[in-house]
Parts: sequence; structure tokens; C-alpha cells
Amino acid sequence: MTTSRTTYTLALALVAATTVNAQNALKDGTTLQWDKEIAVGMDSLRNDSVTVAALTVPVFEASAAQVTGLMKTVMPGAAFKKQGDLQKAVGVNFGPAGTPLDVLARVAQDKKSGTSTLALAFLQPGTSTSLDPASLQPAVRDLGVQLNKAVVQGQLNTWTAKLDKAGSKTESATQSQDKAQGRVNKAQADLDKIARDKSKLQSEHAILQKEIDLYNQKWTLSQDPKDFKKLTKSRAKITKNEGKMAKAMEAEAKSQKELTKSGTALPQAQKAKDQQAAAQAEVQRTVDALQRKLESIR
Repeated sequence: MTTSRTTYTLALALVAATTVNAQNALKDGTTLQWDKEIAVGMDSLRNDSVTVAALTVPVFEASAAQVTGLMKTVMPGAAFKKQGDLQKAVGVNFGPAGTPLDVLARVAQDKKSGTSTLALAFLQPGTSTSLDPASLQPAVRDLGVQLNKAVVQGQLNTWTAKLDKAGSKTESATQSQDKAQGRVNKAQADLDKIARDKSKLQSEHAILQKEIDLYNQKWTLSQDPKDFKKLTKSRAKITKNEGKMAKAMEAEAKSQKELTKSGTALPQAQKAKDQQAAAQAEVQRTVDALQRKLESIR
């Protein structure tokens, strides 16, 4: 008894741990909460033979290639070209003054942490003379915020697309379940109608049988052709009635078979619908979490 209780407790703990992990991060390492700090640091870049002061900013959950691509988005008009190990753009309007500057950039990626660090040096146009980094720290931090938001927006876009697909699958599963339910309803309605028809035919058969018995007695006693004609007519009617009953029983067997078949398929369709709805809800939770994560980046 103690062993069973211990096993159950461990199972609950494992489920709880798995749930917490699932709430904080996805399988690919994408986090669902923003708990990072975008802090501007100091570094240096070597431009030809000159070392210039640079500012650094972290871009989380992004590869170096991602950051390089996003720089074109967050720094409109900056046409970076490869220059040795660096990227260089000339005539870039950056910072509070908005005056054109030459910008040197380097992106270093830490694959273990999944963080890339962007280092930027700002030069007087056409020179190797760097500007005072301190005056550009706020602008660089703002750039870091934009880059991190762009990364998370990309994550959100990916999961929003998955949500659309999940919604389509749920809708399709719902339609399949509705069709399965419709087949069950139709088969049951057919059986109900057949039951009413059979009841009517049975009542009619009983009446006709009484008529036949009556006319048969009359004919036996009278041998009157008129009584025989009535007897023959009633026999024809009961034969027709029995033919209808045979068809009704055949239809009943067919409808019962369809009801059994569709009744078996209905729980499977319901299960598929529930599974798709649960999967969609899970994707929706991820989308909501990523939206909150995006809004938390400041």
C-alpha cells in the first residue's frame, strides 16, 4: 500500500514538473516568458588597423543570421556590406541627432545559450574616428529592444500560423463529427418511420385476416360467387400487405446495419474532434503566452 502511494506521489510530481516546464519553454527552446534584461555593454571593434569603441546589446533566442537579417528591418535605409569579419553601412541616420554616421557591426552567437550579441561602432562619415559611445547608449538600447521584439514577433507569427492550421483541423473534425451524428440521426429516424409503417401494416394485416376468415366462412356455406370474389380480393390485399411488410423488414435490417455502423463511427469522430480542439487550445495558450512575452519587452 505504501509503495503504491509513493509511486502515485512520484507520478504527480513528474506531471507537475512537466507541466511547469511546458509552461516556461517549448521543445525548441523558445521561452514563453520574458525574464531577460537588455543591457548595453562596452566592447571594441577593429576597423582595418584601428580599434574603435563599440556598444553591445544582447538579442535573445536568435541566431547571428537572424540578427543580421533583422538589422535591415530595425535600421531602415542601412545597407550593410561585409567588410572582413564585420558588416559596414555608411550614411546611416542613427541616434537622437539623426545625423548620418558610418556603422560597423559584428554579431557573435553563443549557441549554448541561444543568445547573439550585437556590437556596434559609430564613426564619423568617411573616417575611422569613433563617436563617444555614451551619447548613443540609449539609442543602442532602444535598438536592442526593437531587435528582441522582432525575434519574439517572429515566434508569434510562427505560432499564429500554427493556430490557423489547428483551427482548420478542428473545424474539419467538427464537420466530420456533425456528419457522423447526422448519419446516426438519419438511420434512427428511418428506423422510427419503419417501425410506424410496420405497426400500420400489422394492424392492416389483422383486419384483412379477419375479413378473409369471414369471407371464407361465407363462401364455404353459400358457395356464392360474390362471396368468393370478396374472399379473393381480401386475399390479394393481404398478399400485397405481406409484400410491403417484407420490404419494410428489409429496409429495417438495412437501417439497423447503418445505425450500428454510424453509431460505431460516432465516438471515434467525437474523439478526433476533442483531440483537435485540445490541440488547438494548447496552441492558443502558446500564442497568448508569446503575445504577453512580446508586450513585456521594454
